[in-house]
Amino acid sequence: MFYISIIPAMMKNYLTLLVCFFAVNFLNGQTQGPFFPTNNTTSGSGASWANLGGVAYVDNSPAYADLAQYPTCNNFICYHSNMAEFKGFGFTIPLNATITGIEVEILQRVNSPGGGIHDSILMLALNGNTFGYNYASPFNWYDTPLQNYYGSTSDTWGHIWTPTQINDSTFGLNYMITDTSYDQTASVDHLVMTVHYQTGSGIYSQSSNPWFIGFNNSSLRISGESSFVKDGGRILIMNTNGALIGEKVFESGAERLDIGIDASLWANGLYSVNILSNSGNRIHRKLMLSR
Repeated sequence: MFYISIIPAMMKNYLTLLVCFFAVNFLNGQTQGPFFPTNNTTSGSGASWANLGGVAYVDNSPAYADLAQYPTCNNFICYHSNMAEFKGFGFTIPLNATITGIEVEILQRVNSPGGGIHDSILMLALNGNTFGYNYASPFNWYDTPLQNYYGSTSDTWGHIWTPTQINDSTFGLNYMITDTSYDQTASVDHLVMTVHYQTGSGIYSQSSNPWFIGFNNSSLRISGESSFVKDGGRILIMNTNGALIGEKVFESGAERLDIGIDASLWANGLYSVNILSNSGNRIHRKLMLSR
């Protein structure tokens, strides 16, 4: 059960989220992620992907493929990419869990306006073999970065996944793209996956202490108490383009966080705050900074 209190906008420089946990997650969803892949390879024919490790962070060093004008495809150039295989996400789902949903986020861009580049294959895979639905989107990419979302908290992509499969180092995403227009470069600067699951025990926090997650002038303040905090973890702050704006590691030991993060150089706008424990629990909030 969540109680959310937002201080009125007239009280400038504040946005407060008060989250009280009362024996939460009795068979409710738990989450691991978003995680980026750490083992990336390619297979098959087509234009080669390059710098696949560039999907880990939004840093203007993306993974990319130089695609030819449709329908050209030979030993040197091709209108479609070869298959990028993103693996090694590092999930550690409890073995007694039931997988309830899988989400993928991809930050996509083409290098010129009006291009006809879009997904052609986007499927979950294990040990190189694809399973379930192809969630490739038919919509063309833009010449400005756009974060696209695939799957949901209750969507397993047409396949029944087990924790053992999700935890396997070969579990991941197979991705191919196609160009239906002129020669151009397609790039992916960020790709992450989140897995949602349920367990029979259900309760991961029974604390009634409130969480405060909000902006106070030029600082992002995060304070609260929960049993999973003692496992240690990190805090990630991203903007609406998926760019990593701030990161803070918290050490294992104590069950309470009281952290301030400098936001003096951040532009006004919407931010995503993710508190990720090393045991796989997650708190996610969206906050508006307005000074």
